[in-house]
Amino acid sequence: MKGPSIGTIVAGASCALIVACAGGSGDTSSPLRPPTSVSRVLTSANVGDPGDGVVNEAEVELCSHGSAAQFNVVVDGAPAVTYSLALDECRVVAVNLSTSVNSTITVSEVSNPSSYTLQGILRTDLAFIVGTLIDDQPLTSTTSDPVSITLNHFHGVLLEYTNQPVAPPPPPPVCDFITFGRLVASVNGQKVVISGNIGGNQPGGGILSEFHVVANGIDNHVADVATYGAISSGPLSTLTNSRISTGIAKNGVAVEVRMWDGGEPGKGTDIVYVKLDGVEILGPNGQYLDQGNMQYHSNCRGPG
Repeated sequence: MKGPSIGTIVAGASCALIVACAGGSGDTSSPLRPPTSVSRVLTSANVGDPGDGVVNEAEVELCSHGSAAQFNVVVDGAPAVTYSLALDECRVVAVNLSTSVNSTITVSEVSNPSSYTLQGILRTDLAFIVGTLIDDQPLTSTTSDPVSITLNHFHGVLLEYTNQPVAPPPPPPVCDFITFGRLVASVNGQKVVISGNIGGNQPGGGILSEFHVVANGIDNHVADVATYGAISSGPLSTLTNSRISTGIAKNGVAVEVRMWDGGEPGKGTDIVYVKLDGVEILGPNGQYLDQGNMQYHSNCRGPG
């Protein structure tokens, strides 16, 4: 490719002097300026295309870091277009290939204080640098929301928004408990016997619970319960007041029990689900009791 002519270099130098006299550190007041070198990269993208994470001439590219987020983009006063970007996704939101007409772009993040909060915006422009003969060098700066941009064939902007995800609120504390005595369900003709209690506050802290799961003749005795609470997903999660409890048995087996009190008499109404070391032993959705009864108590027990 041929380099710039002498006339072009002189013109570029004259422009540099004009900008310098204007007192700016970069060509921010008049971005419509032909290049004086071949260093620029003109976009080949269309609006809505995935971005490449770098600044290219004639386009505005928008990236979301830290979390997914939504943005409104207004081009030349037209109705806003909303873009939903996933974590670390970049997208081209404006293109102007004109060498004579500028576009005015406004980008603003759609606030969502329950999901994310804005931490900062890094803006990179392809801009004319005073005192050089080379246009279209990337200049980075921090800015605030919303961001206003003048776009044309010779100018491009990369906007990188960084958000802080907002942690979901903790679930409300559960203050209830379930007692159960000799619950019996069958697996392949073999009995699984469960007895004990789960839930409540232990003096000095911890969960006031203890239970046994006897399967294949082995007593998995959990004396120190690790968790107890409502079931957020999976088996029995759709049943009102169903509860889950986990712990490590004295023989080292990880035990998970899920229970639902379906009313009296227990047999054929109450449901129990068990995992031993991650293996379901009562089917993927638990089983109704063959014997025994569980009682859900909506009140607290123990201190607090």
